[in-house]
Amino acid sequence: MTTQQERLRQTETVIIEALLKIGKTKPLSQISISDISRASGINRGTFYLHYLDKNDLINQITTRLVNQIQTILDNEMSGAMNYRYFSADEPYPVIQHLVDVVADNKLLLRFLLGPNGDSEFYLTITKKLQKAILQELKRVKGTNSFRPDVPSKYAIRLITNVILTIITTWIEVPDNLSKEAVCQLIMKALYLSPYNMLGINNK
Repeated sequence: MTTQQERLRQTETVIIEALLKIGKTKPLSQISISDISRASGINRGTFYLHYLDKNDLINQITTRLVNQIQTILDNEMSGAMNYRYFSADEPYPVIQHLVDVVADNKLLLRFLLGPNGDSEFYLTITKKLQKAILQELKRVKGTNSFRPDVPSKYAIRLITNVILTIITTWIEVPDNLSKEAVCQLIMKALYLSPYNMLGINNK
């Protein structure tokens, strides 16, 4: 027998699926409750039993994802700058768990991080990732400064852009790259310079 809680979850799933369907062709800013109701087959009254409005829907979705990511950053960043992982050809645990979250929410993140999605969500994730990196850098070095010949504001953006670019590309491109391959790719991108990636033999 389906419980009330299960029915609520099922309805919320249908609403989110409708949002993602509409979001393939329509920007979030232009999506209305009526659009979601038509696409989901759920009347407006039922929608309002779950969410105050569209902003509340998006806020609940993004808050859940942000909280998952924050928990991983809080619990897994320690040791995430140890070279032994790269030398052993193993990804950092924090990278593995972040990729797990992405894999579990791939369609949702494709929408939120895509051109029709929520630009504020990308900025929020970027800031949280940057903060976690700087905190771990300070723990390891005693300071959160980078190389003296690379300004810190550029260095931190380069590092976070490497991670997020690989993740967003994986979300966007249906290349069937496995989670393990994505983790390895992030590790290589963090440790290899762009020149190394060209594969040019310097002999």
